[in-house]
Amino acid sequence: MRDISKKSLEEIKNKKISPKSRWYFLTRNYFFWFMFGLTTILGGIAFGMILLIISDLDWDIHPYLGLSLPGAVVVSLPYLWIALLLFFLFITCCHFIHTRTGYRYRFIIVFFLSLLIGALLGFNFYQYGWTEAVEKQLRERAPVYQRLVYSRENQWMHPEKGLLCGAVTEIMPEKTLFLLKDYLNKKWEVNSNQARVKGNLPLARNQHIKIIGSQLSDSVFKATEIRITRGYYQLIPTNRGRD
Repeated sequence: MRDISKKSLEEIKNKKISPKSRWYFLTRNYFFWFMFGLTTILGGIAFGMILLIISDLDWDIHPYLGLSLPGAVVVSLPYLWIALLLFFLFITCCHFIHTRTGYRYRFIIVFFLSLLIGALLGFNFYQYGWTEAVEKQLRERAPVYQRLVYSRENQWMHPEKGLLCGAVTEIMPEKTLFLLKDYLNKKWEVNSNQARVKGNLPLARNQHIKIIGSQLSDSVFKATEIRITRGYYQLIPTNRGRD
């Protein structure tokens, strides 16, 4: 026993190993707890974004797109945010396990508890509209985001298939017509005679809407159903826009 102790002391002396201070371990522990909290919040944002995108899509129009419901689900899932959620959950678990008492818990238990906390945070972010603010900022400041996420525009911008969306620019009730600028900045004349309007808000200028109907010509559309949206989306600046 003495030989082992003597050998250990000699090794410490030869390698010039010095004991770490109490503050080192406290700071290290606090750092991992801070990162655990930060990545949990980021995971909550990712979960909230998944809720926002899924709830904003219309799951009853897949026949217009020539898709089955399972096919529509596969096409529409927000894979970017799902991947980010899983990434943040993994990082969260790693940080928790490195805390002072984290080693006592199994990884799978920490993972599902982190998922539960992230889901609760994400639901609240979604309910209070914070995820809408994040979505709006991403659309305005990161044009590449449009190509990474299947959104309302991807789903509804198919006038040749009877689907159209955009913002109302002018209403002409005497002609049962209104003008609409779609998400590619193209202007449309929409015939709303006998069209059903679904939504809690009246049709108004600058209102964002979704339309089911038929394309009569290059810039004329006949509506059979008009859906009023929440309207936080902005028209997309694009070089493909047509007047």
